[in-house]
Amino acid sequence: MNRSFLASIVAVVAALVIATVLPTYYASLAAYAVVLALLGVAVNITVGYLGLISFGHAAFFGLGAYTAGLLATKCGVNFWAATLLAIAPGACLGAIVGFASLRVRGPYFAISTLVTAEILRLIASNWISLTRGPLGVIVARPRISLFESFGLNFAQYHLIISIVALALVLEVLRRLLSSPYGRAWLALRDQQDLAESVGIVPLNHRVAAIGLSGGIAALAGALLVPRILVLSPDLFGTTFSATGLLAAILGGKGTLLGPIFGGMAFAVAPELLRAIDTYRVAVFALLLLIVVRVKPDGLAALLPRSRPKPAQSAAVPPEVQSRRKAADLVISALSKHFGGLKAIDDVSFAVSRGKIVGLIGPNGAGKTTCLSLVSGFLPPTTGRISLGDGQLSGRTAARVAAEGVVRTFQHTTLCPTLSAFENVLIGTHLVLPENPWSAIARTKAFVEREAIRRAWAQACIETVGLTDRSQRDAGTLAYGEQRMLSIAVALAARPDFLLLDEPGAGLNATEAAALAALLRRLRAGGLTIVIIDHNLRMMMALCDELVVLHHGKRLAQGDPLAVRSDPAVVQAYLGEKRSGEANAAA
Repeated sequence: MNRSFLASIVAVVAALVIATVLPTYYASLAAYAVVLALLGVAVNITVGYLGLISFGHAAFFGLGAYTAGLLATKCGVNFWAATLLAIAPGACLGAIVGFASLRVRGPYFAISTLVTAEILRLIASNWISLTRGPLGVIVARPRISLFESFGLNFAQYHLIISIVALALVLEVLRRLLSSPYGRAWLALRDQQDLAESVGIVPLNHRVAAIGLSGGIAALAGALLVPRILVLSPDLFGTTFSATGLLAAILGGKGTLLGPIFGGMAFAVAPELLRAIDTYRVAVFALLLLIVVRVKPDGLAALLPRSRPKPAQSAAVPPEVQSRRKAADLVISALSKHFGGLKAIDDVSFAVSRGKIVGLIGPNGAGKTTCLSLVSGFLPPTTGRISLGDGQLSGRTAARVAAEGVVRTFQHTTLCPTLSAFENVLIGTHLVLPENPWSAIARTKAFVEREAIRRAWAQACIETVGLTDRSQRDAGTLAYGEQRMLSIAVALAARPDFLLLDEPGAGLNATEAAALAALLRRLRAGGLTIVIIDHNLRMMMALCDELVVLHHGKRLAQGDPLAVRSDPAVVQAYLGEKRSGEANAAA
């Protein structure tokens, strides 16, 4: 049992003990703070871990409250059982919103959640036979005789139940965040292209995360009902949406404990400011602005940050290290048109196993476009990309990565606020695939698989020579180290074919030499590499074969010596006049 988990248990037990002795007023206020903390946790999943702003989490919150209240009043279901049942509608609605909003981000996702909340508010206001409209539904206080037999009043055991619910939710989230699922959320938040390049499917993870967020918000709404005892359309209003969003931001986006601080602030501060009732909203807003200005990362930034440590001695099984396929990568009559522009025009070539193949050509020749087509980031207009008997053309980037074709990018594509080791851990997403239930339950098999993933990530960092930088934020590394780290992330996905887009761009002579030495070692280990780079001296010395593109067409292909002597290649690089001068001089 690690120290942080033990500290969490101690904190929860202490909170439960305090709850048994709090006076009614303070216990009720504390329960409200816990409810707002739960709502903040729900919003934090989308805002902090997915990077999607939500203006309408009251949709899930109100749906949970109405589900629990109506089941108790209309169907005779025990309210506390109804509270658990209320999680399902919130999760389903969250999954639907997540699926429908997959292709919209930023303000568009925020607007879609806001519209969802407004639709539900209108339904609650106008479905009179079920909800009694603006009059609301009165819910009887759900007493528990067992608690009362121990001398606890309702506010105290309502607080106890709320604390237990919050503790369970936080523990589930903690376990998910330290698994491939949480790492996938962070990758999608910071660098979606990186996430897809190592096999993370955006649809699956976003829908699941937003569904989880909706379920937690619904639980928060259901737990609010025993305090207010009235279901009204205001539960779907902007007040609770704004409160949840601000609680997540004030407490600290992307942190587990941040929403707790935010929930406490929004529950307690208005009560403390009652003495200046006329001005309390303005004063509270001013305090929020001051806190956000002084601590833009939220109140949780005051706490020490914990990070996953590299594996020290776990062995990497041979099946993780070995390559999986012996097929060649074949590009046949590949074309990509952007309107009238033919970026790639009828290009064909093959990449044989165990070689380093260079893709060269002047700027604008279509090299990066070709790499994007092969890796699944762009669909071809015509042509075929095949790996052995299987076809890659038309597949998504994540699916192509799962087939063993992984790429890096022309510009540094890393999660800058995560450590180098955490970035490489993201790359292990395809290593020993996981299911969420084993991650939550922390089964023995999950622990073993996670140890292997960490050992493999550490091995990849050692391969590129960044062992002593593994705990540094990726964004603070030197540029050359970031390029090496990008390769380590790609290696963690265990590619058969590694596609490198200008890995030597911006490197000095020493760094370029280290890069070339690394690529030779990888080739000796059985990895096939396709590389784009403008450092022709390095490419001539490094590559077994070169493919030259010019104006989207294949101009030449062969070993470096033959390509360098090809008149068409010389003309493409030097121009007609200069190539004639070169031939005359020769």
